Amino acid sequence: MILYALIFVLAFCSIVYELLLGQTLSAFFGNTVLRYSVTIGLYMASMGLGALYLQWRRARSSVLRLQVVEILLTVCGGGSVVGIFLLDGAGLPTLPLSIWAHFLIIVIGVLTGMEIPLLIEIRNRDRRSSETSVLGVDYIGAFAGTLVFAFYFYPTFGLVPSAFLVSLLNAVVGMLLLTQRGKLGSGERGRFHTLLAGQALLLAVLALLLWRADAISEMCLSLYLGSS
Repeated sequence: MILYALIFVLAFCSIVYELLLGQTLSAFFGNTVLRYSVTIGLYMASMGLGALYLQWRRARSSVLRLQVVEILLTVCGGGSVVGIFLLDGAGLPTLPLSIWAHFLIIVIGVLTGMEIPLLIEIRNRDRRSSETSVLGVDYIGAFAGTLVFAFYFYPTFGLVPSAFLVSLLNAVVGMLLLTQRGKLGSGERGRFHTLLAGQALLLAVLALLLWRADAISEMCLSLYLGSS
């Protein structure tokens, strides 16, 4: 049950990141339909690339690789929206800013595409089973993410706090991978604990950022209005 909960939360987080980026790009470049279409399409294609990458290059430990993926998603997802505002406020021209934003979409998509194959591997370490249960929970988590973002996160918190909150959830999942420690080889546990310590540090930083999220949102808004 713990693994299914992790799958649900990860799917929830990944789709919210893309919705956050789609909304942010709409604010900067206009044409909401185009921005969301490109964002979701690019995200899905990048998920495919992430899954193919795992097929080409298998890690020694799926748990260890998933921990690295969660750390990268925590950093990229949590900093994505603020980073775009900061680059715009620093005077980055429209084209490089657009390239950077779409690069973030690709990175998050590739990392997300690696999650499900790794989670299936972790589940199948216990028993060989159908992949449909993992995929089903993943799809339901993504659907929940779209609803929560549209009806609660964005109207209640706005872009920046929502990014911090979802990234915090990613960090929590990274910490909960401790429950899968028994599936590591003896030589892999040292590295896993180092990664776990890094994830714990990110969790603390995100908690601090979330506490100061209103002030950071006001700063981003000032930068946006100043560059308009």
